[in-house]
Amino acid sequence: MPYRIRISEAARDEIRRLPGHVRQRVRRLIRGLAGNPIPAGAKKLRGLPGHYRIPTLDWRIIYRVDHEEVIVLDLTVRRKVGPETYEDIPE
Repeated sequence: MPYRIRISEAARDEIRRLPGHVRQRVRRLIRGLAGNPIPAGAKKLRGLPGHYRIPTLDWRIIYRVDHEEVIVLDLTVRRKVGPETYEDIPE
């Protein structure tokens, strides 16, 4: 059963502001989460249960998977600048 992807309005705005080549890549990766919510290359975030990140170029797609509801939530896209990239992630 494919997972549903729920993208907040803030995340949609973040994606719209990405450079074109990054935006296309991010959208393709997000669509792929419906079939495989934890693809190769995804890494668990320490201290945040159910949260993962997928690196793409200098950017990170950060999201949470709820296996019971079969949904990918709280999606955000951030530029990797250091440990602060992962601050203020919704739990």
